[in-house]
This record gives sequence, C-alpha cells and structure tokens, in this order.
Amino acid sequence: MVFCLCPGTPPQDVKSRGAAGARNQMLLDMQDRPNEFKIDLKNACCKDPLTCCVTGLFSFCGCPACYFRKAVLEHGGNGVDDYVCCQGYVPKLCCIDFPNTCKGSAVGLCCEGCCCPIFSLSIARIHLMDMKDIHPDPTDYQIIQFSNFCQLLSCICNILAIFMPELEDLANLIDCIADTITASVAGCMGAQIAAELKEGGGAPQANTMSR
Repeated sequence: MVFCLCPGTPPQDVKSRGAAGARNQMLLDMQDRPNEFKIDLKNACCKDPLTCCVTGLFSFCGCPACYFRKAVLEHGGNGVDDYVCCQGYVPKLCCIDFPNTCKGSAVGLCCEGCCCPIFSLSIARIHLMDMKDIHPDPTDYQIIQFSNFCQLLSCICNILAIFMPELEDLANLIDCIADTITASVAGCMGAQIAAELKEGGGAPQANTMSR
C-alpha cells in the first residue's frame, strides 16, 4: 500500500505562497543535498531493533521526542541553550512567534515533546538533516506520506462518526491502525537519528532556521 498510494519522488515545485511556501520549498530543497542517512527508514528496524522498538513503544508519551531533541541540540552546539520552539521550522502564526518562543528553555523543550511528541521527533530529524546536509531517501517520502495519510483518514472517520454513530466502531479501528503505523514510523525515525548521532561528524549549522 505504501508503494501504491504514495510516490517515491517529491513534487516538482511548491504551490503555496508566503511562510508556508518558504517552509515547503526548504523541505523540497533537501533532495539536492550531498549526504544520506546511515540508515533509511525502511531498514531501521532491522539495523537497530532495540532503539526502534523502544522509541515506537513510548513515542506517544513524549520521552523519545524530548531525548532526541536534546541529543540533536547537543550534537550541533550548545544543547538546550540553542532550543527554540519547533527550532524555527514553524513560522510566526497570528500572535504566536514560534521562532522566538521559549529560547533556551528546558521546560519548553519538555512541553513540546510531551504535547506534540511525533511532530517534535520529526523536528529533531529535520534539524539533524540540516546540520549534516542530508537528503531523504526516496522511500522515506513514501513511508512518511503513508503515515500522514492514515492519520488524516482516521480524523475524517472520527468526524463522520459524530454524525453517524454506526461508524464509531470503524472509526476506532482505523484510529488504532493509524496510531500503530505512526508509532512504527516514529520508532524508525528514532533509530535513524541514533545512528547519525553515533556516527558524529558534520559541520554544525545555525540551530534556529530563518527562511
């Protein structure tokens, strides 16, 4: 289903404008980078099953996200002192200035990891890719897209179940399947990040991205 539903290549261009367009263009530009992950997502479980399983099992509690966010910050510079909310990858929205929120705050890091654990883990992965000039594996696109698709499908089913109670059991089933897939992908991300941190190397870049 991953290979049938999700393309292995990124889009050719960015349709959105403004801050969203700049963010999406930044993600698209990653494909031109010279380096690659030591472990791609599809092989992460076989290469490092312990890290993969532990990260996946505890992914929704926030502990892996907090650990890897801190580890990547320490790998690239001054640790928690370099932390900002979402590490600058989410632009200012309305009155919330994410790139200038919770600078150097360990409490902010913990809140991010516990409130948005999967998103925070993804931030750690993208931050590491920036520091080490890494491009994503084509299959990584497919796996992450499929996980996102499952979560969107679960959201739609739960909304429909509000108006059609007979769909509640189906919505709960799809919700469990989507969460299992998301936890599995998070586990693979944890193994992927851990392999890069063990390897070392890579010139640290600015920890707060401004695009």
